[in-house]
Order: sequence, then C-alpha cells, then structure tokens
Amino acid sequence: MGGNCRTNLTGETMTATAIEDRERSSRLEARLGSFATKADLAELKAEFKSDLHALEARLTKWMIGLMLGSITAAVAIAAAVDRFAG
Repeated sequence: MGGNCRTNLTGETMTATAIEDRERSSRLEARLGSFATKADLAELKAEFKSDLHALEARLTKWMIGLMLGSITAAVAIAAAVDRFAG
C-alpha cells in the first residue's frame, strides 16, 4: 500500500476522458447565461424592496381610511341610539 500506486491509463481511455470533459464543459458553458450573478441578485433585491415599500404605503392608506370610516360609523350609531333610545 505504499507510494507504488500507478494509474493504468491507455491512450483510448485518456481520449475518451478528454472528450467527456469537453462535452461536460460545453454543457456548463451553454447554461452559464441562465445563472444569476451577484449584480442580478442585488438588482432584484432593490426592486423587491421598492415594491415592498410601495405596498406598505398603500396598505397604510387603506388602514387609515378604514379606521376613520369605522370611527365615523361607531359615532353615528352611538348618536342614533342616544337620540332614539334616550
């Protein structure tokens, strides 16, 4: 088990391995265009944050409007009950 370990590669085996490596490399290079880069991810993150802030602003407007409407309705109901019952 010492340092006398030899690899028995023939010319055919080395050629087949080189062809397989080239094919694998070609497949990877063909797919490289579909991978996201750090810049792509940073751009997506910025866009997501912008969309999130816009959504938060819209929801805040709706919540304020609904609260004011609810308060107005509660005051109107209380006034009507006081007027007709009291």
